[in-house]
Amino acid sequence: MSSRSAPHTTRLSDLHGGRSLMSRRVFRAAAAILGECTDAGLSMSALADRARVAPAAVSAQFPSIDAVLAELYLHRVSSLPLVVDPERCVAARVSGQLRAVTLVMADEPTLAAACSRALLRADDPAVLCARDRIGAEVQRRIAAALGTGAWPEVQDTLETVFWGALLQVQSRAIDYREMANRLDTMLSLILPDTAL
Repeated sequence: MSSRSAPHTTRLSDLHGGRSLMSRRVFRAAAAILGECTDAGLSMSALADRARVAPAAVSAQFPSIDAVLAELYLHRVSSLPLVVDPERCVAARVSGQLRAVTLVMADEPTLAAACSRALLRADDPAVLCARDRIGAEVQRRIAAALGTGAWPEVQDTLETVFWGALLQVQSRAIDYREMANRLDTMLSLILPDTAL
């Protein structure tokens, strides 16, 4: 028997969470290296040494440093919990999802900057693939937060606002935390009938 006081929450499974142990070790190594210095110290051999795996294994899994960084960002985003509470208003649900993705690397500015630069590459097929998957993950999170029956134009608008906000962060115009707060204001304009 269910209770009315306990809201029904929806948990969606992680579509990209099946990373190999080697991949996770490489991601941890990249984060550690970038936590200690600039991305100038990041190389395939440095990653292999830090992750304690063979350089050939890293190169077989990731064709470039930028591919490592793009996949690392995808891994971080897809590892975030996706819990949708239908008792909360739509704007609050969307805010929760976008805030989580916005702040995923807020405490690691060097890593965040390196991942952003990598994701802007247009000439690396592995990066393009990871970027498409990141876009699909953000789209999935917004759709889950909006719920069924949302207009596609609203979803498109929210995605555009989100990616534009991240681009502003990358231009160093604003930091991640301030942008997360600004996104709440933007959401209240796009979804005006609900309060955050």
